[in-house]
Amino acid sequence: MKNKKKFLRTSISALVVVATVLIAVVATIKYKEDYDEEKRFNDIRENVEKSSEEKILYNLKKKNKDIVGYIEIPNTTISYPVLQTTDEPDFYLNHDINRNYSFYGTPYLSAYCNLEKSDNLIIYGHNINGTKMFGELTKYREENFFKKHRNVYFTTDRKKKYKIFSVISVNKKAFPYWKFVMAQDKLDYDEFINKVKKYSFYDVGITPQYGDKIITLSTCDNERGKDYRFVVFAVSV
Repeated sequence: MKNKKKFLRTSISALVVVATVLIAVVATIKYKEDYDEEKRFNDIRENVEKSSEEKILYNLKKKNKDIVGYIEIPNTTISYPVLQTTDEPDFYLNHDINRNYSFYGTPYLSAYCNLEKSDNLIIYGHNINGTKMFGELTKYREENFFKKHRNVYFTTDRKKKYKIFSVISVNKKAFPYWKFVMAQDKLDYDEFINKVKKYSFYDVGITPQYGDKIITLSTCDNERGKDYRFVVFAVSV
């Protein structure tokens, strides 16, 4: 009986040690992934800062032909290349800029969007702990944050400025905002804008007019559940 108890205690101790080692290994791997991912994007940011406006996209495409632009919101962590694949729409949901698997993914443009023709450019990005990728978008829940970060910049062949006009958190099934890419007519455009503003946390006093180009930044709203999306809408100026 004593031998059985001793064996049981030894087995439990061994399991605890193994579990502790596994946790440490996983934590180390996760830390390295975080470090590598951040370094990769920091290197890209440095190159973007050194490039002239008209050379940004040209230089980025040397890394990956799928890169279609560069998105940034000054004084936030949002400063990333944007990719697009029409054959595999959500490929970059879980792949990095080098097309390797990545938990973080990379911000990407909807496969249904055309950079030149679409009325609405929809860009998706993960919400990683409310800080990485598009996580910081959720800070727009507070109007004070908006007041300090009103502008979005998207660089393709040139750097374009957009002003935020609506911030929403919505069930994607209740409001399929992601379906609006090209307005059928003025009525269709106005109806979409009115609905977007209706859901907004606050009124910023900007109403896009038919013909104005829109950019939509979308991420998960982890506070509200898996079907909820936190979305920031901005209009070209």
